[in-house]
Amino acid sequence: MTEISTNQGVVSDLTMQFTSSLSDVSFSTKKSFSFSQSSAASGLKSSLTSLSSSISNFESYASSDVKKLMTIHQAIEKAERGKN
Repeated sequence: MTEISTNQGVVSDLTMQFTSSLSDVSFSTKKSFSFSQSSAASGLKSSLTSLSSSISNFESYASSDVKKLMTIHQAIEKAERGKN
């Protein structure tokens, strides 16, 4: 049977890098605009809204992945302690 192990240093480093990179990912428009007759402005507004939503989704999924990584790490540690 193959033994599974985990390394707190690696998990902490990966978690820190992932979490700190999330703080660098942000998007917000600085000015609002309204050109009801302009299809170019409507297209740009739609694209910016979609980009903002995509970034929010990425942040949410990445945070969830970090939590899952920590949960897996803790479960492996608990299993290792139980063997000893």
